[in-house]
Amino acid sequence: MNVPKIMAIDDDMEMLKQLALMLGGQYDVSVMTSAKQALDSLNRGYLPDLILLDVMMPETDGFSMMEHLQKNPEHKKIPVIFLTGMTDADDEIRGLKLGGSDYIRKPFVREVLLARISVQLSKTSVKQEHVPPRITALLTENEKKVAEELYQGYTGKEISEKLYYSYSYVKKVIASLKSKLNADTSVELMRKLRE
Repeated sequence: MNVPKIMAIDDDMEMLKQLALMLGGQYDVSVMTSAKQALDSLNRGYLPDLILLDVMMPETDGFSMMEHLQKNPEHKKIPVIFLTGMTDADDEIRGLKLGGSDYIRKPFVREVLLARISVQLSKTSVKQEHVPPRITALLTENEKKVAEELYQGYTGKEISEKLYYSYSYVKKVIASLKSKLNADTSVELMRKLRE
């Protein structure tokens, strides 16, 4: 079973360390120190199962980031829990109206955060595969698994570690995918998987 991926976005490094330590045993946690860094990662194809988002950050704040997420159909599906020191009810209402799934005030209780993350992930755990069925119909089971990981932005080396395949085997599967989908390059393969 795949470990759920959580992206934590906060400009406070201590908070990110605390979240990574708290969630690392159960989840695959990636930490981002700014909305820009997070959006860059998402735009390169990394798709977490849930986002923990601070509101007060320099440059792009959490509310603005939420607006960016809502404009992309793929990113819009990702549940977002605002995790913030802002205690005003109007801020909470704004966050939820923008599409946030939940709003937790700092300092938070560890068990409450874990319970709320679990609730959001259980809502989305009946996730369909991302690679379109018309493509998966052409593929073997192992090709489907590798294609799904590629779709989510993982590299060949990362896929070999995640799926416990040798790196040389993953390269062969990627070559087979390129052949079946008439893709000359990895970029073209990614485009075809997402069509």
